Amino acid sequence: MLHLVRSDEADSAVPAHQRAVDAIQAAIRAEGAAARPPLFKPAPPRPAPSGDPLHHRIAEELEAIGRRLDLLGGTLASDPILVQRHAAQLQSIDLIRQMLGHLAQVVATDEKEKAVALITLAELKARLQRRPLTRPAAA
Repeated sequence: MLHLVRSDEADSAVPAHQRAVDAIQAAIRAEGAAARPPLFKPAPPRPAPSGDPLHHRIAEELEAIGRRLDLLGGTLASDPILVQRHAAQLQSIDLIRQMLGHLAQVVATDEKEKAVALITLAELKARLQRRPLTRPAAA
């Protein structure tokens, strides 16, 4: 049977070198996270959800279309001959799926600009942040 002994016990069953290693580990843990900067920057805050139920329903529909595209892409990608002949077009299905997901997130929030800023597809983000091509009609 295995008997575990804590190294901070003054028992002679724990070798001196183990007590030294445990002391070093305790000192490192005592430094805390303040001594070392985090490896990754924190994720930006998520935009607040929209209060309009229609926005959420539209976002859900966009996500449903995306799931259907995933299924279609998976089915087509299971045919090796089709993949060999149409690899770029299959990649387009995945890109369209990603775009739909980002657009769903934009639609589902009241903080549209914040949601657009979180988009990871550079081309889509640039198109959504550009100035309008035409002036909106005056009311």
